[in-house]
Amino acid sequence: MTCVVVGPGLVGSYLGAAAGSPQVMVGPRGTVRAHCVRLATGIQTWSPQIVEKAAAHLPTLITCRVHQTDWRSMPADALAAQNGLGQPRAVAVCFFAIDLDDGVLHTTGPRPRVVVGRLATRWQPTLTAWRNAGILVEEVDDVRSAQWEKVIFNATVGPLCLSTGLTMAGVWQDPALRQLTMDATAEGVRIAHANGIFCHDDLVDRASIFFAQLGDHHPSVVADAGELPWVIQPLLDAAQQQRLVIPAIDRIAAMVAAVTN
Repeated sequence: MTCVVVGPGLVGSYLGAAAGSPQVMVGPRGTVRAHCVRLATGIQTWSPQIVEKAAAHLPTLITCRVHQTDWRSMPADALAAQNGLGQPRAVAVCFFAIDLDDGVLHTTGPRPRVVVGRLATRWQPTLTAWRNAGILVEEVDDVRSAQWEKVIFNATVGPLCLSTGLTMAGVWQDPALRQLTMDATAEGVRIAHANGIFCHDDLVDRASIFFAQLGDHHPSVVADAGELPWVIQPLLDAAQQQRLVIPAIDRIAAMVAAVTN
């Protein structure tokens, strides 16, 4: 037995199937988004039990979006696999893109990677199951570095897809938008460092490699702009606190505001 998944959308269905999660708690949609998942080990059919309350012996994996989460009902040792900063629970930082084609859920781009902090022992079956399914799972002493890295990624190409209507490939193939992405990524690293968060100095190169492999993927913020306050705004606030000038991130924020306000 591994974990119960709260909000089995695309990410929840992928991680839930990879873990063999026996139970899910559904959101307003009332269903599991995908029952057929392509893992590194092959096609996995996943049919968890839908419950209103998780079994006490199972840890809780939160995969609905931050702004859709009822944090008051989430146990203290829950793990949030979500985009953004500010979750009042431990986080699992997911570096992968997911698409649903012909009823089959699959990742796009590089090998899926999940980074977590040091978790309670009862999370080990879930982490082991993910590894066995081909996911690279990293356990670190301080997960904030990975969380900020993912937020910096999320604050660039995704909002540009939302503001322009392009896919990730479309953004990446536009020289001006690609340069804007790289400039914003470099600014994100400066913001992190100024706020005492370690980020690799080669993050711009790593972002370039990551985004170049994602093709015509539509990031989650395109489907739900409600993620933006948890993605772009924390960077804007952190930069303001340190009195940093961030023209590229400011421009992306303005482009998004023009189509969402």
